[in-house]
Amino acid sequence: MSEHKNNISGSQLIVGIVFSILTYWLFAQSFLNIGPQIQGSFETTPDIVNISVSLTSFVTGVFMVVAGNISDRFGKVKMTRIALLLSIIGSLMLIISGNVTLLLLGRVIQGFSAAIIMPATISILNDFFEGDQRQRALSYWSIGAFGGTGLSSFFAGAMATFIAWQSIFVLSIILSIIALLLLKHLPESKYDVAQTKRFDYLGLTIFVVMIGSISFVITQGYKMGWTNEITLILSAIFIICIILFYNVEKSKTTPFIDLALFKNKPYIGAVLANFLLNTGVGVIALFNMYAQGGLHMTAFQSGLLTLPYLIALLLVIRLGEKSIKRFGAKRAMVIGPILTATGVLLFSLTFFNLTSYIVIALIGALFFGAGTGLFATPALSTAVSTTPSEKVGVASGIFKMGSTLGGAFGIAIMTSIFTGVAQSGHSIGNAASIGFIAGAILVMCGVLASAIIIPKTNIKR
Repeated sequence: MSEHKNNISGSQLIVGIVFSILTYWLFAQSFLNIGPQIQGSFETTPDIVNISVSLTSFVTGVFMVVAGNISDRFGKVKMTRIALLLSIIGSLMLIISGNVTLLLLGRVIQGFSAAIIMPATISILNDFFEGDQRQRALSYWSIGAFGGTGLSSFFAGAMATFIAWQSIFVLSIILSIIALLLLKHLPESKYDVAQTKRFDYLGLTIFVVMIGSISFVITQGYKMGWTNEITLILSAIFIICIILFYNVEKSKTTPFIDLALFKNKPYIGAVLANFLLNTGVGVIALFNMYAQGGLHMTAFQSGLLTLPYLIALLLVIRLGEKSIKRFGAKRAMVIGPILTATGVLLFSLTFFNLTSYIVIALIGALFFGAGTGLFATPALSTAVSTTPSEKVGVASGIFKMGSTLGGAFGIAIMTSIFTGVAQSGHSIGNAASIGFIAGAILVMCGVLASAIIIPKTNIKR
């Protein structure tokens, strides 16, 4: 919007927002690779460390849509600034004390920060830019998110090995402060009409219980057992909440989530395909398990083998953006998951000798990253551009919640298959291969979601 540009340049805004989202995708996610160092610093049990690792993603996934809704009503810029302050507070809690309570509380606060930042920053870019400039800005958002994820494991290992794990969060605080300064003069772009509406607290409560129950099942069900009493009870609660939520929301004049969003085929196709493509996060987790457990590599070595994923993703992500204008978003959203699934299938060729498998895995990582990069911007652009401006916050919250739940679902399914097959007497190589094939099937379902649900002529705004 032109009035914004008098206060802040587009480049300054993009840098500030990329720094903002890196507080989660690069820094908060680094816990996935520094568990042993955390356990040593806090002198706690592996169970507490595992909880601290998954806690941020859990809180983010549960509250992201809530945060998107609140951003739509009370201001996206204001909520982004609050989220950056929360990120600083959460990071400080991790590094200033060896207290386990502060560790867990800090991870919760980081989760709230990420839940606010993601939908709010997507909405800001949607408001600030138009046309090709919007798609370019969303590409940089995707680079920050996917690039941060791809680099987090390697980055965390290097920082923890050569400096100290606390330095990760010192750097996060520095980037948060820089982001606050870059966004200092960004004017608010909230829709005042939304503030006059009564807030749907009942819908909010049911939604949080619904997403909390399914998130717990997805992230913990494979550990407790899919037929465990708690797993079954929470699954039942999830189903009951879906029914309640639908009936409550359709009777409200100002619902927590406008159900009309789910009549939008391009949007639903983008959300579903995004969920399925992000199950590929499980492939990275499974590859690290196999490389370290089956091929006897170090965490650093297995991390190096996945770097082609990051390189290919960063090289291709702008290509996905440019393809929207020439071909529309749908083509890239079909071809991208096909390339990703091809990469996953290459990972499954565990019967080759070590040298050959390393070469194949490197090629697989290239395909995996290229497919993800090609898909990222067209999917996000489709979700944003086909949604009314006053609902972009909640819509992008649902879209990114699909990313976090998809990743958790992929990790749960693939590691469960890997563990189950290995325990049944098969070799670790065969177990990994079957897990990778399951991952390829999940990603290919994303191809079907894009091909069948998204119309051929979706909006190119």
